[in-house]
Amino acid sequence: MAVNTDTVDVQVSEGLVRGRREGPGMSVAAFRGVPYAAPPLAERRFAVPLPPLGRREILRADGPVGTAPLQLPSAVGTLMNDPKPAETESCLTVNVWSPSLRQGPRPVLVWLPGGSFLTGGADLARYDGAELAAQEQIVVVLVNYRLGALGFLAPEWAEPARIEGSGTELTFRTPSEAGWTTNAGLLDQIAALRWIKKEIGAFGGDPDQIAVAGQSAGGQSLAALLALPQVRPLFRRALLHSAPLGMAPMPRAEAAETAEIFRKALGAEGAEDLRQATLGQLRRAQQHVLTRPRPAGDVRPPFRLVEDGPVVAPDTAQALRASPELAGTEIMLGTTRHECALWFARQSAPVSNAGRDGVTAEFARAFGSRADEALETYAAAVSPPYNALSTAFEEFKTDAFFAAPTHAFADILHRHGARTRMFRFDWQVPGRYSALRACHCVDIPFLLGREEARHAPLFADADQGGMQRLRHSVRRMWGAFVRTGSPSPTWAEHTPERPVVRAVGGEFAGTTLGSLVEPERRALWPASALISPQ
Repeated sequence: MAVNTDTVDVQVSEGLVRGRREGPGMSVAAFRGVPYAAPPLAERRFAVPLPPLGRREILRADGPVGTAPLQLPSAVGTLMNDPKPAETESCLTVNVWSPSLRQGPRPVLVWLPGGSFLTGGADLARYDGAELAAQEQIVVVLVNYRLGALGFLAPEWAEPARIEGSGTELTFRTPSEAGWTTNAGLLDQIAALRWIKKEIGAFGGDPDQIAVAGQSAGGQSLAALLALPQVRPLFRRALLHSAPLGMAPMPRAEAAETAEIFRKALGAEGAEDLRQATLGQLRRAQQHVLTRPRPAGDVRPPFRLVEDGPVVAPDTAQALRASPELAGTEIMLGTTRHECALWFARQSAPVSNAGRDGVTAEFARAFGSRADEALETYAAAVSPPYNALSTAFEEFKTDAFFAAPTHAFADILHRHGARTRMFRFDWQVPGRYSALRACHCVDIPFLLGREEARHAPLFADADQGGMQRLRHSVRRMWGAFVRTGSPSPTWAEHTPERPVVRAVGGEFAGTTLGSLVEPERRALWPASALISPQ
């Protein structure tokens, strides 16, 4: 009987897992859809994640796809040519790519995907970890967690979980008899990190050399996790990509209002009806919430982290300051140069009167008596043929949600004992989508992803050779950080007294910048820029 050399088995606590060899030269063992928690079904819907179930049979994790959380289509998915994911509510799984199962433990990169807490998942081509694992000889893990209403619906009867213990011994407790918890999706991430710390050795990973990275919603989640001392023993390093730190967690009252809109759209009477609803019904109710009228320029997702006290504080920075020191934890964080171009790409058409009123109101809320000065400063940097007002608003949103609060958070991390490095990703989309420039998400295919992700519509007019060279460089620096805590011997640490931001890609590649905020706008933003502009 012939032996299939394309498959490989590993033993974890729950039983055998079968993966397959793939990637460059078939050099990487890939495992897709490995459970880190029990399926959150029936009475476990909206509840804390439980440990994974044991099994006697071999888990087949050797297919081309694993699982994806319930979600709606996204504009980013269209630009990135994402296929429709194989959605399932039984989504608490990880994908693992390992360059070596037996040649000594390798450092580990765990990735928490973004997607506004509404979309995303480990099986998207842009998150494939095989090439990164092969080039940098690290183990790459992608985490699925509950999204949208299933992960972040918080009706008035939901109660926060209590995290008891720490590290691999931590557990979740909920006082509610119904077991309904707030921030279930964030608890999923914690459960995944707990399982990875326990089991990654079976995949050739080093449990003492785990770096956790999060992009967008994943980055905001990671910032919240850094403020939880019970969770910190589960990883050694952290990377925050494009975390919208200017977007505060949703107040409890607002979350309850959103849940009520969702409940009525579903036609549900209470908790039991919500648990019995079909995935199609949940999807339609979620679409209703997403499409209801909202203030102009409000891009905050209606399902996101909810302030609940024990797990998510109203102010992440304040919670971090109140927690034990980070004691030398190595952290990289940064943004793309034009984050909000993804939602407010610069336009040449005039802005309507209503749009103009909305822009001036936003600036007044953020800058008070300096609103006119601020608007003039932003508009002065816009070149024809683009509309000065709409582009000024886009750049303001980038600073308010991303650049200014990320820079302020880096200062806080340093003062709290972390060894901190900052970056700004400057590579800009050319050709038909050039208005997007260095927009939100454009950096991900330079670190993760397989071939089809590089030929997505967003990159149709790009120089593939130039992209390949930058991709190799980014993977080399990020791989060095995962291994050593430093992306490069010449990349200095950031301090509030000597701010250091390294430009990656673009015209300033390799140079040191003084701030994530453009020079002409720095004076507008105080050091305490961790504010919500809405």
